[in-house]
Amino acid sequence: MLRGSDTVGLVGFMMMVAGAVLFFYSEDLLPLYWLLGTVGWFSGFGIFLGWTFWRAGTLTAFHRKA
Repeated sequence: MLRGSDTVGLVGFMMMVAGAVLFFYSEDLLPLYWLLGTVGWFSGFGIFLGWTFWRAGTLTAFHRKA
């Protein structure tokens, strides 16, 4: 089940994909493509990893029974 906050994880994943495409699949590796691809991939990875840890922490609270 997706929540509204799952958009953050999706954006992070799409940033990783876009960064990899910019870095690996550009015909001529201009410094701008290299910089944007690297920054996009690392930023997306950080956002996605942070969202994953946050989501894993919030799921455990819902499975506890009082």
